[in-house]
Amino acid sequence: MTAARKQPEENGAKPQTRIVVGLDTSAVAREALALAARLAASVDARLKGVFVEDENLLDLADLPFAREISFSGEVRELDPARMLRAMKAQAESARRVLARIAAEAQIDWSFDVRRGRPLQSLALHAAREDTLVIRPQAGAAREVGRAVRAATREARADVLLVTRGAGAKGALVAPALHHAGRQLPRPGRPVAALDDGSSPGQACSAFAETLAARIGAPFTRIAGRGRAPADIAIAAREAGTGILVVNADWFGDDDDAARLSAAAGCPVLLLGKERSPLDILDESLLSAPKGE
Repeated sequence: MTAARKQPEENGAKPQTRIVVGLDTSAVAREALALAARLAASVDARLKGVFVEDENLLDLADLPFAREISFSGEVRELDPARMLRAMKAQAESARRVLARIAAEAQIDWSFDVRRGRPLQSLALHAAREDTLVIRPQAGAAREVGRAVRAATREARADVLLVTRGAGAKGALVAPALHHAGRQLPRPGRPVAALDDGSSPGQACSAFAETLAARIGAPFTRIAGRGRAPADIAIAAREAGTGILVVNADWFGDDDDAARLSAAAGCPVLLLGKERSPLDILDESLLSAPKGE
């Protein structure tokens, strides 16, 4: 594992929160990484990038009948060694992008390379202190659902779903810029919480309100009692939501989270860990801007 600005952990100290994001070299991955960095800066967390060498592709390359077609139309046998070299080159490129974005956000970061299935690998290594950043892909709702369930209900980690076209660039952005000593107004998209009236729903709202205060964004509640994910998605769009915070246990079906993230028009943060009133009180200490 390659790491930078790494801080030693003290015995008995509370584990530091990590924002864990799967990396590749696509534009969507860079957008998700930038959002993960903003979230890490907002909650004083460490950013961890993970590049997963896809074992399915490597297994495919080992098959004697497997072929690849180049952009020029040339057909040739798949070479496992060549594919692995290409993956390692992609991993290094992803690491450099991670280093640059983390430096711009002034946050601690680390990088790891694993082999496996990308979503499954992230969920398998999740810890309670983590927030996993997952990018749902078209037609993969069932796989996303399994990863979300494993992370939120087994590891009790949080999950941030960032769907293509979900407005990740406008999420968790401070509503004002500073220039020449003056504050220039800029519309900020609100942080919204799904509140179904239950104790976990209220804790979810408290966390979302803390996050909104931390970045100086508006906060709003969306009533969830008796409403389906499709209804919540419509409400989130109507509110112009920048990020929607939902208690992960609210979902009844494993596929609901992926469907909501695709329909809501914004990233969806699923809270898997339980938060007591004391936890919320501790988190509220983060709500003051840095330096104050």
